Parts: sequence; structure tokens; C-alpha cells
Amino acid sequence: MSLRQRLLMNVALVLALSLLIGAFMSYWRAAAKIETELHSAFVVGEQVLEDGVNGLKSSPNPYQKLSGIIEQFNNGRHLRVSLLDMSGARVVQSHLETPDDPAPAWFYKLLGGSPESARVPTPPNIQDYSAFLIEAEPRNEVQEVWEDLANSLFLAAILAGLVSALIYWTVERELKPLDQLRHAIARVAQRDFNLRLVESGPRDLRAVTSGFNHMVGQLEQAEASKTLLEEQLSTVQDEERAELARDLHDEIGPLLFSVGLDAAAVQKALGDSANRDVVERLDSIREAVGLSQRRVLQILGRLRTGTVEDLGLEAAVQRLVEFWTSRHPGLNVRTIIPEGGVSAELDSVVYRIIQESMSNAVRHGDTSVIDAAVALEGDSVRVWVVDDGGGLKSNRSGHGLTGMRERVAARNGTFNIGNRPDGRGTLVEAHFPYLSTTASAPESLRTGTGI
Repeated sequence: MSLRQRLLMNVALVLALSLLIGAFMSYWRAAAKIETELHSAFVVGEQVLEDGVNGLKSSPNPYQKLSGIIEQFNNGRHLRVSLLDMSGARVVQSHLETPDDPAPAWFYKLLGGSPESARVPTPPNIQDYSAFLIEAEPRNEVQEVWEDLANSLFLAAILAGLVSALIYWTVERELKPLDQLRHAIARVAQRDFNLRLVESGPRDLRAVTSGFNHMVGQLEQAEASKTLLEEQLSTVQDEERAELARDLHDEIGPLLFSVGLDAAAVQKALGDSANRDVVERLDSIREAVGLSQRRVLQILGRLRTGTVEDLGLEAAVQRLVEFWTSRHPGLNVRTIIPEGGVSAELDSVVYRIIQESMSNAVRHGDTSVIDAAVALEGDSVRVWVVDDGGGLKSNRSGHGLTGMRERVAARNGTFNIGNRPDGRGTLVEAHFPYLSTTASAPESLRTGTGI
């Protein structure tokens, strides 16, 4: 259950509890009010009835006044008066005021209680009737409470609806930064550290947002430092392997070759007079030297890591393509690279642009197709890499993009990165001046076609 739903449920429970407490208090006050009203009316009505009965004693025609006593209680709200015969049956009774829209029967039972009643005997000069019966009738008082309660509940429902709407709107507005924070955390989980949240809303949420922005900034710096260290480590490793390869090739190789020549010269100098055991040992030395030379060549092959300097631009890019497609079988990478590369000065920069662009497309773009090409356009070399991923999600530059810009600027080139015009991915472009004095452009470079 979300925080928003939990808050609204708690508010609903508070409102319901308040309504129950209010209903109980209303019931208690209404019951006391009805009892007081009925008792007061009953006392007054009983006195009026006794006064009327006493008047019958001195009346010359008491039977004519019987109906008058009943009629004075007609259309009353609280009392009913009945004339009883000698058997106790009702002969005639007064008429109560009846409500147009009566309350439910259960409500009458709930608040009606036990109404008061009393008998007032008729005087001796009345022969056929035994007494007047006066009864308190709570129906109209209960009806009045019912109407008041209905109006109160209607107003309470309106108030509860307004309070709930106000709370929902307030919670929706004040907790909106939490939704943004949730989406931002999901992007951070995907290693996107470029997002920054707007520090708005309540003070507590602003503090959380500020802490998130600070955390993401630290992560971005750590990621940049990590990338820089990885590049530096890779560079150092390449330099060490290259130096070791040179040492093996320039020092160990000649030494082995020299040992082989010396062994052959000794064997030739001994001629046919050489001891058989000496000849066998010389043959063994020459065989060991040959195995050592082949082993050195194998080591040199492993030390050469497939850099542009070792393989050339086209082969290095092809190895890069094989690296990514082997790890992402659904990835389709198409390249147009000149066979002889561009030039000794630009090949490494072009390779780094293609390498970083492919890496970003695969890691951040949800890409299925990548196109990379190098071509000569007029007096400049154009390099571009296009993917069909989600495009750039931020205008902030990571360390990799900054490194590409710096490499391009160091070769007097221009660099641009942005979303494709059709919005279906990212386009990375670089242009370098191609000087005719450096080298003549290879035919494959001049005839390169765009993607």
C-alpha cells in the first residue's frame, strides 16, 4: 500500500470514528431531550385533563362536555387522550399530528423508550364511561430528531467530502517529489548519474531531494574517476605490454638467434671428427633455441593486444565489433572503414570515438543496430556513429564524452553529439581536417558512403 493510500485511509478512519462518536453523543442528547419534552407535556396535559374532569362534576349536562375534553387535545404533538368505557375499551380518542415523511420504525424503537400514561376517573355523574386515558406519544419528537439528524449527516457528508478532497489534493501535491525521486532512483539503478531533481515541496522532502542530488553528484564523480582510472590502467598495461614485447623482440630474440648461430658454427668447426656425444648436445642446443624462438613469438602474439598501432584501424574496429556482438547476440553492427585507415595521426582518435560511441550505445541506449563509418568529405575526414536506441536522456556530459571532445580538439577537429532527427537514437559526429601533405587519401576512404 502506497503512502498516499495509507494517509487517505487513516483520514477516512478518523472521519468514521468521529462520525460514530458524534452519533452516540447525538443519541444520548436526543434521548434525554425527548424524555424531558414528553414528561413536561405529560404533566401539563394531565393537569388540563384533571381540570376538565373536575368541570364535569358541576356541569348540568356533562355528556356534552365529554367530546370537548377530547377535542382540546386534537392535533397535539405529544399527548393522546382516550375515553374508556366500563370494560376499558377506547370509545373515542384525540388525533395526533402525523409527519409527512415518517422516520423508520427502528428509529422509533431506538428513541421511543417507555412513554408515560395515566388514568383520570370520570366523575360519578358519568355512568357509561370509566375514565380518561392520557398517554405520552414520542413519535413527533422522534421525527424531529430524525430530521435534525438527517440534516446533520448531510452536512457532515459534505464536510467529509470536502476535507477528503482537500487532503487528497494536498497529499498529491506535497508528495509529488516522491514520485520523481522514485523514477530518479530507478534511473540511478541503471547507472544514469546525470539526473538532478528540482528541490521543491515541503522542507523535509527538499532535504531528501537535496541529499539525493548530492549522492548522485558523488556517484557521478566516482564513476568518472573509475572510468579515468580504467583508461589509465589500460594505457599503462598497453605500454607495459608494448615495452615487454619490444624487449623480447629486440633483446631476447637476437640473443637466441646468436646462440643458434654459435651452436651451428661450433658444429661446423668440429666437422666429422666431432665426438658423437658432443654432436648430440649441439643438436639439442639448436633444438632448444628453435623452441625458445617459437615460444617468444607466441608470447609476442599475446602481448600485442589488438591496438590500432598493432593491427590498423580496420582490424581494430573489427575486433571491437566482435567483442560487443559476442556479448550481445541480438546486436547488429555495420561498419564502413577504409582498408588502410585514415592516417597515423588520426587512426587512434577515430578508433577511440567509435569505441566510446559503441560502448555508450550498448550500455545506455537499449540499442539493436549500430552503424559506424569513416569517409573523406572534401578536405575533411568525417567520422560518425549512429544507433537506434533511446537517445540522449540528459544534456550533461560524462567523462567518456568529455574525453572524446578533448581528443578531437587536440587534432583541430569538431565534435558533435545529439539525438537523431527522427528521434530514434543518437548520432555522434566528428570532422578532422585532412591535410594532403600528410598522406594521400586511400581510395576506400574517398569512396566511403554515408549511412
